[in-house]
Amino acid sequence: MKQSVFTGIECDDRRIASELQAMGYYDEYGAESQSAVSRVIDAVGNFVTWMRWKGEVGVYGCRVGADYARYMEAKVSA
Repeated sequence: MKQSVFTGIECDDRRIASELQAMGYYDEYGAESQSAVSRVIDAVGNFVTWMRWKGEVGVYGCRVGADYARYMEAKVSA
């Protein structure tokens, strides 16, 4: 393990590094990756949302369902 330099004093640096290690600072967790199909579905969903918002702003000059959409987004994420 590469020795990190925090204070420049060797014994303090070792102590700080050991405390960080005890707290799990150096633990590496596996990155949860999405499958290609999941990324494509998310991209299509974001594109459809963007097109809907673009259409609402283009036609009405504002997002017509913005208040209801915020309510539903808050309800789903809660």
